[in-house]
Amino acid sequence: MANIVLQAELRRAGRHAVRELRDGDRVPAIVYGAHQAPQAISVEAKALQKALRAAGSGLIALQIGADAPFQALAREVQHHPVKHHTLHVDFQAVSMTEKLRLDVAVIHEGTAPAMGNQDVVLVRNMDTVEVECLPGDIPQHLVADLSKLMSIHDEITVKDLVVPSGIKILAEPDQVLFSLTMSRAAVEEEEAPAAAPSPDEVEVVAKGKPKEGEEATPATPAKK
Repeated sequence: MANIVLQAELRRAGRHAVRELRDGDRVPAIVYGAHQAPQAISVEAKALQKALRAAGSGLIALQIGADAPFQALAREVQHHPVKHHTLHVDFQAVSMTEKLRLDVAVIHEGTAPAMGNQDVVLVRNMDTVEVECLPGDIPQHLVADLSKLMSIHDEITVKDLVVPSGIKILAEPDQVLFSLTMSRAAVEEEEAPAAAPSPDEVEVVAKGKPKEGEEATPATPAKK
């Protein structure tokens, strides 16, 4: 596991103080847990983004001022609804000897044989699954193998995940992670009604059988 250290500073509470932090490219945050009182802190915005990308679902060594670093999880990250920059982070300090529950990202690897058909589309049904483990066993992600998707009727469920030792999956085993469907264009093509024949192609067929010695009346084209 990479040792990702994020420097933090204690901060003042209040709306004006938060605005000043954000104007200075810092992100307000709070840290709680591990049998300690919550602390209001701030972290540098670029350093935070780098740490979050590197850690994934895993641990970040949070260092407040000159104190010794401690292990923490980014439990909740709030983003601006339009600009998408980070507004606030909740960090949970953890004890390395106590199990915890968290959501871990699911990624896919391999190729689905059924997707050799260009009309077949991969559908992701879940982004994360909940697990229980010790902090030192937290995986960055869990892997789903797409090679199991042999036909459009196949699915990859939670029980199909590659799970490292020490990890207990809490999600229901039959929950679907990935499935296949036909593309919208293919479905619309199948559902399109057959083209109606033009009037020139419609023929009126004579009714009844011809009498003995008479010839059948030939079909005549419909009047326009």
